[in-house]
Amino acid sequence: MTIDNPPANTWNHASLSALKQLVADLNADRDIYALVITGQGEKFFSAGADLNMFANGDKKVATEMTMLFGEAFEALSAFRGVSIAAVNGYAMGGGLECALACDIRIAEEQAQMALPEASVGLLPCAGGTQNLPWLVGEGWAKRMILCGERVNAATAERIGLVEQV
Repeated sequence: MTIDNPPANTWNHASLSALKQLVADLNADRDIYALVITGQGEKFFSAGADLNMFANGDKKVATEMTMLFGEAFEALSAFRGVSIAAVNGYAMGGGLECALACDIRIAEEQAQMALPEASVGLLPCAGGTQNLPWLVGEGWAKRMILCGERVNAATAERIGLVEQV
């Protein structure tokens, strides 16, 4: 699967619903054993949520998107086969949470990863706060969640965020 919503491969209502449906379809096909997710182009795996959706401060939109993110990435996490995130660029916010929902994460050398939600008044809402500490430990998880610290591919491999660069 290729995340393809230029310019930054952001997630929106349609793409999150499509991911959830895709995983359901793949689970129903007993000939499918693996799912590889990557981003279109060379710069972005996914920059996460399309922040324009939150620009007017509508709490109903924020609540709906939170639910959609959670449902889509929970479905991905429960995929019956092996899921692999091929992180080919920036994986920010919901983009990183998508990768965290996968069984295996492989990053290209130029990849950068972060949960920058706190810097825009949001919190990771799609499993990032649960999955990240399991992989990198409490200290790194707090740095990334509370401070929005960005890590490059080499650091991500060193701390256990990705399995290979």
